[in-house]
Amino acid sequence: MSAKSRPVNEMARIITSAEGELNASHPIAVDRRMLRVWIADDDQELRELLGDLLNKQPGIRCRRWFPTAEALLAALAEERPPDMILLDIHMGGKSGLDAIQPIRRLAPSVKVLMWTMFSNSHYEAEAFRAGAAGFLLKSYDALEIVALLHEARRNPGSNALFPSLSLNRNLPEKHIEPAVPVEAPQGKKAFSLVGAFRQLCGRRARRSSGSAA
Repeated sequence: MSAKSRPVNEMARIITSAEGELNASHPIAVDRRMLRVWIADDDQELRELLGDLLNKQPGIRCRRWFPTAEALLAALAEERPPDMILLDIHMGGKSGLDAIQPIRRLAPSVKVLMWTMFSNSHYEAEAFRAGAAGFLLKSYDALEIVALLHEARRNPGSNALFPSLSLNRNLPEKHIEPAVPVEAPQGKKAFSLVGAFRQLCGRRARRSSGSAA
């Protein structure tokens, strides 16, 4: 087994418990067309975890992920663009916010969703002004992420996709849409990508500690 395949397989085991939550018990309005997604995030394990999760969803395919905005832009200049890009804000080199307009110049039809760890109304407003379709937090549970991807295809820039701007009533009237209702199944805890990532790190730390002993 290659070094690259080991972390992916380990992550796949971690997210197995989430698969039932993302099935028929949660009807999400989806477009019949395949939604093609790219990811740019400087954390390899987190972007692979998200890609693996998205590839388990009907109607979503994530085939490309990148460690920097520069790598994504280079691929976008040469390849068929995806429908949507999940873009981290803080990466080595060009920030995700600075990459929004170059992405839109290369592929105007692509919807860019910022994908970040912390809520920041300044960054959210900057992303909105630059032409992003939404602002997602990595702390969202898996159900929210999947639902909001479909929301971004239907209603880019909607109320549900820019929560801080919506609260401050800074969104133009045409962008105010009902939020996508997403709730965890009764009796089940919502599956969080960040929680799964921390679980993965904890397992590795325990193994390293055991090996050192």
